[in-house]
Amino acid sequence: MSKSADVELAHLKTAIKYLIGLLEDGTLIARYDKATRVEIGIALNHLLHKVEDLPINVPERLVQAAAVRSIIEASEGYYAAAQMEMQENLELHMRQAEAGASIHGHTLSEWERVSGSDLEYQATCKMCGGFVYVSHNSTYNLLLDMCERIHIAEEPQ
Repeated sequence: MSKSADVELAHLKTAIKYLIGLLEDGTLIARYDKATRVEIGIALNHLLHKVEDLPINVPERLVQAAAVRSIIEASEGYYAAAQMEMQENLELHMRQAEAGASIHGHTLSEWERVSGSDLEYQATCKMCGGFVYVSHNSTYNLLLDMCERIHIAEEPQ
């Protein structure tokens, strides 16, 4: 006795949705890191929606193309989220560095992007010349514990 295509499709959808839940939960598939599990779950979810929208009697190569597109969309979504998280971390590190510098008497210049990088910046103390470097995942503070102001005599104009 064979199952109808509708029953088979319903079972497959249920199984995939359950697998997505297991991936998100991570308890049964703990050896994969969370980011990988989430990305696979998103790809499977995209695939479910793409397959639903395919017309009847679509060639197998177009079904395969839908699978590839699902993986690409999941990767794009994950990449965009990761970029946003890195940007938020960068901004947090900048604010923390500014606060720390201010507490110790430093007056920082505007943040300048480090050449060759999108997520690395540095600022220099206008008074003592020390500097602080930040990225999305680290901070290097090369400022003195207390700003030792170097007064440069300005020429009268």
